[in-house]
Amino acid sequence: MIRIPFSTTVPRFPRFIRLLSIIGLFLLSFGILIHLVEPNTFPTLLDGIWWAIVTMSTVGYGDYTPVTNLGKIIGIVLILSGAGLITSYFAHIAKMSISTEQQFLTGKKDFNGGGHIIIVGWNGRSKRIIENIHDTLHRQSIVLIDDTLQKHPLPRTNIHFVHGKATLDSVLKKANIKQAIRVLITADLNQDELQTDMFSILSLLAVKGLNPDVYCLVEILTQEQKENALRAGADGIVETNKFASEYMQEALSKGIVGEDEEQNEMKGLKIKQLPIQADWAEKTFKHLSIELFEQNIWVIGIISGGETFIKPPADTIVHRHDALLILGD
Repeated sequence: MIRIPFSTTVPRFPRFIRLLSIIGLFLLSFGILIHLVEPNTFPTLLDGIWWAIVTMSTVGYGDYTPVTNLGKIIGIVLILSGAGLITSYFAHIAKMSISTEQQFLTGKKDFNGGGHIIIVGWNGRSKRIIENIHDTLHRQSIVLIDDTLQKHPLPRTNIHFVHGKATLDSVLKKANIKQAIRVLITADLNQDELQTDMFSILSLLAVKGLNPDVYCLVEILTQEQKENALRAGADGIVETNKFASEYMQEALSKGIVGEDEEQNEMKGLKIKQLPIQADWAEKTFKHLSIELFEQNIWVIGIISGGETFIKPPADTIVHRHDALLILGD
């Protein structure tokens, strides 16, 4: 015969429930006791419980007061034993509030709403999208999923932050993926393009696995992975590199700055030279382009040694006396 330990058969209730149960038992016991000891002063059981609550919380309205010695002793015992319980109760409430706030800020709190938009990845593009949606549609709920952030990037808004990788079911469930209406998966420009696209496609597969009907818009960097994203169930694809290349090609077809031209305005499109700042020097073109892209500066090439290079190799080193070619202001 197999013996089951007694501790495994008794359910362990949360501390808050146990604390409330003890407080309720105290109030009921002392309410009954004072009603039995002084029936004239406390004619009903409710009067006794009311006195126990007021006394235990040290409020002391004075509407009911024991008149016998035994009643006063009961009151003393209630104050000495019950005040600590009430203090523990309010301390636990405060602790729960702080814990909930901390979970919200660190992205560990579940999102329980519905009809929301999920945005995967925190970067300059997603930040602008979130801010635009928040400014135009104040009541639209937005959930941001990112594993690089340690704290909520926009804590004073109604944006909900979930920390983790969007490829994990547990993270998507925290974002309440089953009740989402839109999902935007952005690309991490700091990583290898192929690796970034693979992560986006895996995230898409995880999303569609949990909610096949949700509309998914995916940012893809490499042309080769476009078909894979469509096979994975993408409802829309944003080809960032293709768009950037076409935009730069259109700009170049209209003319480009020369060595002595600082700015050329062509039907509202501006191509400018931007001197290299000291903290930009000796960085690769790819690293510097990503850094400036997050600041809404679109780099299309460099001028080095009197020559112009449009979209040079990613590992090209940018020197202090070079100049960047940028679009816009």
